[in-house]
Amino acid sequence: MQQRRRADKRLVRFALGVILTATCVKVWLGPVTMVPSAQAQIPDAGLQRNQLVSEVRKSNELLAQIAKTLKTQTLKVRVEGTDKTGVRGARPARGRRP
Repeated sequence: MQQRRRADKRLVRFALGVILTATCVKVWLGPVTMVPSAQAQIPDAGLQRNQLVSEVRKSNELLAQIAKTLKTQTLKVRVEGTDKTGVRGARPARGRRP
C-alpha cells in the first residue's frame, strides 16, 4: 500500500515537473502561432507630401479656370423653380412697444 502511494506521488511529481518545464519553455520561446503576423509598413512621408502638393496644384488650376470664366464671360442663369414647401415668409423685425 505504501509502495503504491510512493509510486503515485512520484508520478504526480514527474507530471507536474513536465508541465512546469513545458510552461517555462513556452514562456521563454514566446507565442508560437501558425498564422503569420501582420507587419507594419513605414509610411513614406515624402511621397505623401508630393501627392498632396500635386492634388493641390490640380485644384488650383481648376479654380483658376473657373475664376477666368467668371471674369471674362457673361453667363446666363435661368431659375427653374424653387422649393417652397413648408417655408414661411420672413417676419419683419419688431421693436419693443412703448
